[in-house]
Amino acid sequence: MKTITFIIFLLFATLSFSQIRINEVDADQTGTDVTEFVEIQSDSPNFSLEGYIVVFYNGSDNESYKTVDLTGYVTDAEGYFIIGSSGTPGVDISIGTSNTIQNGPDAIAIHQDDASNFPNGTPVTNANLIDAIVYGTNDDDDPELLAGLDQTVQWDEDLNGNKDTESIQNDGAGNFCVDSPTVRASNACILGVNDLQIDIFKIYPNPATNGYLYINSKIMGPKSISVFDVLGKQVFKTMLNSEKMDISFLKSGMYILKIEQEKNFTTKKLIIK
Repeated sequence: MKTITFIIFLLFATLSFSQIRINEVDADQTGTDVTEFVEIQSDSPNFSLEGYIVVFYNGSDNESYKTVDLTGYVTDAEGYFIIGSSGTPGVDISIGTSNTIQNGPDAIAIHQDDASNFPNGTPVTNANLIDAIVYGTNDDDDPELLAGLDQTVQWDEDLNGNKDTESIQNDGAGNFCVDSPTVRASNACILGVNDLQIDIFKIYPNPATNGYLYINSKIMGPKSISVFDVLGKQVFKTMLNSEKMDISFLKSGMYILKIEQEKNFTTKKLIIK
């Protein structure tokens, strides 16, 4: 009974961790950056943010420079919550008037923790990490921030050469894109990029029955493949230079497959019989 209860607890914890995410970040604007913001989104409306904090990390020393306590707040009827400069339309928590969010390479993370455990100067950590984004404005990657927050991609707000007028937005498929800011509204590129993600990676057969899995991509080059069990434990990771991958060593069951290639990645459910 104890074992069953523990497994149920882990599954519930895994589900609860996915309830909120970083949906959009605008860290660089024209002039003194008076409408910077980070937008959080929950899977359900009016979601309690009790016990969550947002930590801002500076890439210059890989330590925190600001912590925002979300205790006592809830997301709105659409699941949005805005932290940013006082001039940001509809901001829920104001963190200053201008230049409130570092431009990069820097990071923003959601932790399920007490704000007192994250005073300014806290080294980057994945302790009780819920979600994170490492970003920049055409900067070199920050390996310490990426590793410290379990991230593999540093997202570039200057991807289109318009860092002052565009934001980094979650595309709904585990990826980010850059487009005109969409505060408290559906991200501008969510449909287009979502469709693209579906087309980029295809896996078959699924369920897999013969010990092999084929991973097809429309992009040339190697793919990073990670396999996780249903409790979120990584059980396998490799670089795949072809389409065919040997999975004969995996036991029957359900897994989560993460595929990464260049700045594209997706996660898919994999069943092995």
